[in-house]
Amino acid sequence: MKISWGILGPETLSNERRTRTLGLGASVRAFNDLAVPGLGNVWFGKQLFLATLGVALAERTRGAGKNIQNIETANAIEAIACWWALKSNGWKPDARLRGATKMQGKNDISFAAVRKRDFYVSQPMRMATVQPLPALGIVNTDGNRFNAFTSSQYGHDLIEAQFAGDSPDSHKGSFEALANWTMDKTAFSRKNMDVQEALSPLVPMSIRAGEILRERLIQGSNQENMADKERRRAALAWVESLRDKPNQKLTWENKPIHIDDAHWKDLIAGALFFSVRDAAIRLLDRLEAHIGNQKNQRFSLDDPIPDSVKPDIQTLRNLAKDFLDKQHKDELANSFCRECVNENDTVLLISLIGRDERVLRIRDRVVLPGPAFRGSTIPEDVTDQFPEGEVTETNITDAIEWPDGISTRIRNLFLLNLDLHGKLSDWLGGTPNPEGGVQ
Repeated sequence: MKISWGILGPETLSNERRTRTLGLGASVRAFNDLAVPGLGNVWFGKQLFLATLGVALAERTRGAGKNIQNIETANAIEAIACWWALKSNGWKPDARLRGATKMQGKNDISFAAVRKRDFYVSQPMRMATVQPLPALGIVNTDGNRFNAFTSSQYGHDLIEAQFAGDSPDSHKGSFEALANWTMDKTAFSRKNMDVQEALSPLVPMSIRAGEILRERLIQGSNQENMADKERRRAALAWVESLRDKPNQKLTWENKPIHIDDAHWKDLIAGALFFSVRDAAIRLLDRLEAHIGNQKNQRFSLDDPIPDSVKPDIQTLRNLAKDFLDKQHKDELANSFCRECVNENDTVLLISLIGRDERVLRIRDRVVLPGPAFRGSTIPEDVTDQFPEGEVTETNITDAIEWPDGISTRIRNLFLLNLDLHGKLSDWLGGTPNPEGGVQ
């Protein structure tokens, strides 16, 4: 069996409709944090390494008297890592790389050029690391602003381990070569192949660097509460138990021994909530399709509900009722689901469209196109769903069939664990991995 499921998407997902949140962002984050605390949207090790390296290089460069911020340095490091990797693989798209379209044809890879906003993508992978870097103790900070991060000892150890590889004395030269690049003192050439491989998102972490990241997942930072650490450890133990057991079909009826009852109940509640959110977006998509097929592109709330929309309304009600029956403590999610069980179809639609205002909006009881409306005729039996702009589909070979609706953080932790074992490329359907990774 080959299953496809979502992982972090490429930079090409730029349509506004795909960032539709319905005002539920806080609940989405809460349920994801209940699933795997502190993971953010990270799903492979180089995301953490490149962001950490960016922070350390910014500190080093500022120490040499050059005014530079963490964000632009980390973005530049990520950009050059992806540029090199894409150049080496013939500019073939890969889930671990961004910028395949935007960077192709760009040959000036001086830091002065790469640091510019128009060189790389507007949503770099660095954004996925804002939560886990401090949560795992890889950086020090008093807040959650990336520009305020400073390197911790664990961060320095991670960089040293990744650059050292099997040559313990090589890390200083690699770091200094990059520091000289960020200070515009030197350019890169073929002699920097060891640095390129250390940075490449297509190459697994070194064995020692992988061990450090695994230990950080287990131990977390001193500021993290014990309950969060224990949940992440339990989730890691679960996905580790699944690593060599592909083609499984997991269900909500069979709780793994690694997860306690409270954690499992939160995972189930989160899945139900995500299902309600997704059903609400499908309903709005269906109504958009109906409006797009009208000559005047509008729908009066005083008219009968379109037949193409009615089934989605009832599906949404049923799912919302299932969530409310769980009596979860998330009040924002409960409030949303209470809106979705309203027996009056028109009132329910008014509530949802009021939460949207991006694709559809209401003026004088008439539903009209919003700023992100497609504006073209589309089949009414087709919907286009990218809730929260979080994920897109990528083929995973021999993948596990997860319980319906489970948090993407469980799936991402599974991928991250594979990566720390040097097995991620195999499960992504790519070429075999080079030597290395935690065995």
